[in-house]
Amino acid sequence: MKGKCRVCIGSGRVIVEVEENGEKKKKEEICKKCEGTGEMIFCDFCNREISPNAIVHICLECEKKKNVVYQADDSIDYEDLAPMLGKIFIGKVKRVEKIGFFIEINSNILGLIKKRHAFKPINIGDEVFVRVRSVNPLERKLDLDLVDLKNFTIYIYKKELERTRINEISIENLNKVVKIGGIVTRVKGSKPVSITILDETGSIDAVSFKNINVDVDDVVYVVGTVILRDRLIIDVKTVEKPRGSEYVELKRVVEEAIEEKSKPEDIGFLVESEALNKLKERIFAVAKEIKKAIITNTPILIRHHADADGYVGGIALEQAILPLIREYNPDPEAEWHYYKRSPSRAPFYELEDVVKDLDYAHEDARRFGQKMPLIILVDNGSTREDVPAVKQVKVYGCKVIVIDHHYPGEIKNGRAEIDEYVDLHVNPYLVGYDYNLPSGAIATEIARFINPSISDKIKHLPAVSCVADRVESKERDLYLKIAEEKGYDEEYLMKIAESIDFEAYYLRFLDGKTLIEDLLALNRLDRHRKLLDAVYEEAMAAKERQLLATLPNTKSVRLSNGIVVNTIDLDMHSFKFTFPAAGKTCGLVHDEMVKKYEKYVMTIGYGKDFAVVRATSDIASEYGFNLNKIVDEIKSEVPNSGVDGGGHEVAGSIKFVEGYRKAVLEKFVEKVSKLKKVKDHA
Repeated sequence: MKGKCRVCIGSGRVIVEVEENGEKKKKEEICKKCEGTGEMIFCDFCNREISPNAIVHICLECEKKKNVVYQADDSIDYEDLAPMLGKIFIGKVKRVEKIGFFIEINSNILGLIKKRHAFKPINIGDEVFVRVRSVNPLERKLDLDLVDLKNFTIYIYKKELERTRINEISIENLNKVVKIGGIVTRVKGSKPVSITILDETGSIDAVSFKNINVDVDDVVYVVGTVILRDRLIIDVKTVEKPRGSEYVELKRVVEEAIEEKSKPEDIGFLVESEALNKLKERIFAVAKEIKKAIITNTPILIRHHADADGYVGGIALEQAILPLIREYNPDPEAEWHYYKRSPSRAPFYELEDVVKDLDYAHEDARRFGQKMPLIILVDNGSTREDVPAVKQVKVYGCKVIVIDHHYPGEIKNGRAEIDEYVDLHVNPYLVGYDYNLPSGAIATEIARFINPSISDKIKHLPAVSCVADRVESKERDLYLKIAEEKGYDEEYLMKIAESIDFEAYYLRFLDGKTLIEDLLALNRLDRHRKLLDAVYEEAMAAKERQLLATLPNTKSVRLSNGIVVNTIDLDMHSFKFTFPAAGKTCGLVHDEMVKKYEKYVMTIGYGKDFAVVRATSDIASEYGFNLNKIVDEIKSEVPNSGVDGGGHEVAGSIKFVEGYRKAVLEKFVEKVSKLKKVKDHA
């Protein structure tokens, strides 16, 4: 075993007395015992000092006394037998041919006992003792003599290698044996078994052509040969799981490095915002968790609402995440295997989506040996409706992050109901603000902290979200100013938002990566302008066509409290299965009604089992209107109706049983009619 030199106590230096000019002086010199290394090799049997350069940790006296027989570890190759001439090894008869008997010393080494050197008959499969007669590492030849032993002691002969950091492995290490240590992040297949090892400097893939007992998150040492297979990988010889303090120290070193690398860079927010400042701790926690997932080769799944705000948030995060996956993951196709983004038609994580996500995740785990993914919900995930889906993914150990600005229900001590189930939650409601800070803006700020290098590229995206969701806030004005500096005024941003909504309708469950990136001016600007013109023209034509069908059939009534309620039967008086969908159609009608009635305007578009609601912000600020609260009240007052839904205070949807449509709509209008002004404007 290795230990500190007993002369210099591990320093490699000693103080000696010398005589100079008749005077005795003390002088520091290199320790001759350990040759300045500070380490010595001690006999594993008697603890006697051997040498700082001993090949095996056994003194000659113990080797002879105990009749030591060496068993070659799989890390041993032909060159490692060169200094072991005359030593006895245990092997197994692999082949019998005319020339003699071929003996397998380990999985790498095959030696020959010539027939004239075999004093007794041996057969295939027999274990035998052999003495190393000669070895030629260059020609990979080994000559052996058969030995007969009765009393002996087995000793494992393995390489004594210093651990090589993964980022130190280069083409210069090709065909050389190295020892790496770290945490297993992927295990795939059997014979060969493919694994990925992460240490404090990076990740590398390794392959073993024999069964190895390792699982994801195991701490291991791997000894193997560096080979080239379109990239440098390790051909595994041995895998060892350290124990005790060795295990604790290696795990600590790797985990501390991961923590340090995962820390987001504080480059400040794009705009001055009290809401963002209050959310900063949560935003940093999310940025760190996402970056940690990238570094540890954890798959990432982004689920975002299929509207302009949701797409902006998802795409902004994607711009930050993909370059880092390419940088940190050794798999050349990592961005396809470790990342996925999918839109959700509903403004919440619905069960139809979660069963797909879990099914794909389990398939990837089986096929590619991956971990279960980190799930990021953007522009959804905050509400009670998200709970059933989130509970399912938590069963399988998935971490869930929510980046949203929908009303999450009652807030107690900065926490909403969904916080009982998700790992991290960023929502302006949690710090006393509201939906006027959109999800796309928050996600863009998070993306900048994850990967500051893409900041300039995406800094106009929050303005698209603000315009798309029609928010009214100081942040909106500041984000619009940033976009204007890049050449995009409010009218142009609305054109982008409308075009994204149009494409989103037809993309359905596809991510639309290139299409949406082009519309957001993240790729070629010439293509952006051409695509935007083409899509926007079609979107406007579809909207005009829908308005021609809906406006003449919209009914309006002014309630006694001054609120104008407009209603439209979308099943009877709108085009279905085409753009714009019900929610967008209701919004179009609402915009026209606002032009006509101006201030306190509410529009309800309904079908057989749903209703879509749009209201002006004045109704919320002056009458205290909150769609989510009214939905909760109807749910308790008309329990058989199956009412559910919500959204923002002034925009959302309601679901119900078809037979209760009249009762639900009448109850809704009744509650709106009872609203009273809580704030007067002179």
